[in-house]
Amino acid sequence: MPRTAPPVPADPDDARKAAHGAALRMLAGREMSTARVRERLRSRGFPDDVIDLTVERLTGAGILDDRRAAQAAARTLVSIRHRGRHRVGRELERLGFTKEMAQEVTQAVLADADERAVLEKVVAAKLHGRRSIPDAAAYRRLFAALLRRGFPGDLIRSALRPYWGSGHEPEELE
Repeated sequence: MPRTAPPVPADPDDARKAAHGAALRMLAGREMSTARVRERLRSRGFPDDVIDLTVERLTGAGILDDRRAAQAAARTLVSIRHRGRHRVGRELERLGFTKEMAQEVTQAVLADADERAVLEKVVAAKLHGRRSIPDAAAYRRLFAALLRRGFPGDLIRSALRPYWGSGHEPEELE
């Protein structure tokens, strides 16, 4: 049976304390965007003025930091989840970060991590030890899977070229 959040106290001081405690528990597990913390506090029934005060207090104390949270999420998406730049940007936006911050953080993380190396790991895993791509259909499926992971098309083509027997990509991809 899922746990339900305790009711929001009627007293404003108690509500602020409860919201602060709830936000701290949320942030104890992982970094979150300010927007995500606001959303989760709102879903628990806290009023907007209490949420604003809580977010302001946590931001002032350095506990809630969008840039740090975005960097942590981007590092995880690139290093552990093996996602490409386009997918990382979309995921960061979905997590509540602004488009500008998502682009900036993605560029910074990819400056530290080599996107080509990440792509080559994914290709090797997808090929399951095979030394070549058997046919055009397999090439298209692999290409599409890598696009869904957020890697740019030109980078995918150059990574797949050594595994593809003919000198050019299958007709439908050109």
